[in-house]
Amino acid sequence: MNVWIVSDGEPLPTDEGKVRLRRMGMLSSILSGEGHEVHWFSSSFHHYKKVQRCNEDKDITVSNNFIIHLLRTNGYKKNISFQRICHYKNLAKKFLLYTKYYKKPDIILATMAPLELSKAAIGYGEQNSIPVVIDIRDLWPEIFDEVVPWWGKVFIRPYILSCKKQLEIILKKSTSIIGVTPNFLKYGLSIAKLEKRVFDEVFYTSYKPRDFSVHMENFEEQWAFLGLRRTDFIIVFLGNFGRQYILEPIINTAEKLKQFNNIKFVLCGVGEYLNDIRKKSSHLDNVILPGWIEEEQILSLLATSSIGIAPYRNSINFTHNTPNKFGEYLSASLPVLLGIDGIMADLVYEYNCGATYKDADELALIIENLYYDKKLLKSMSENAYRLYNEKFNSDKVYVELSKHLQDIVKEYNK
Repeated sequence: MNVWIVSDGEPLPTDEGKVRLRRMGMLSSILSGEGHEVHWFSSSFHHYKKVQRCNEDKDITVSNNFIIHLLRTNGYKKNISFQRICHYKNLAKKFLLYTKYYKKPDIILATMAPLELSKAAIGYGEQNSIPVVIDIRDLWPEIFDEVVPWWGKVFIRPYILSCKKQLEIILKKSTSIIGVTPNFLKYGLSIAKLEKRVFDEVFYTSYKPRDFSVHMENFEEQWAFLGLRRTDFIIVFLGNFGRQYILEPIINTAEKLKQFNNIKFVLCGVGEYLNDIRKKSSHLDNVILPGWIEEEQILSLLATSSIGIAPYRNSINFTHNTPNKFGEYLSASLPVLLGIDGIMADLVYEYNCGATYKDADELALIIENLYYDKKLLKSMSENAYRLYNEKFNSDKVYVELSKHLQDIVKEYNK
């Protein structure tokens, strides 16, 4: 089977350093490992680091049957910007231009966002009688209505309406819609005005199982320079300092718990609000802000941490979602503390592997309770891994997704 993956924004296996592969990266690895031919079309621009991977269009061979096609675009400085829209329009044009140079695939898997790129994939599939699967993992364009400031909502409204109309067409013309949660699949079917079809399914955003005990041994080598020890009770945040997170309650909680010498808040990532958080926490020795960290640091930190915290903003894009960090924390057997209700909260309460908080006072009480009650912490940790293994284990989920793609190709070629 020849599979084209059309997706922008994820870390690529060819990026520098030890890269944490995400949804398309892990799926590509499974597909190529099963002997399928994989072509992944992405941009030259690294979404998270905001740097260029190369200065020209470039094909990179990952293995004999796995090639990444980097299409040169200008990129953007801010996630919410006109520059980003132009970036996606250019990327979609380049994708359609480059398709003529490659053997036609048996199937195309495209992420719904950006719409420009998924629209190009649908158009190519329609012209060449190739099935196209659309993967919904962001509620685009609903998210714009929440992240745009009040004064910009009037101006962005025509763009949102235009995007919704495009999305309806894209999803109607798809062979299959897959969502990262049941709510995301339901959203896509609703937009497209479709009843659930045979190949419309849910595949949770998943993570690869790891032996974290190995990485625990490397903790002090990776983290001692920041004053961290393996005996510390670590609350970890992995993400970015952007609009989707509300980090102030964590800083306020750290203030309330500063009398505990070994309770540490390690908040990892970069973003537009990092400097603001640095200022607000500059007087707190229990708040560590290492910035961007690579895979080995992440793994050793997850291996040694006691709790994962997910301070998502109360947005439909998160209340209906199980984003990357949720499954990542669970894979390391970490109870998850959530700043919102929704599907993640339902899961942590169903499996008794976390809690929700409304403010710093409540968060401080939850952390203090888990700090003193080792039996409860151990039970929640075991339950977190059980939830991971049942719903978020990539070796199960993405093998099933690979089979899903194969089943579509077989049905399409009957």
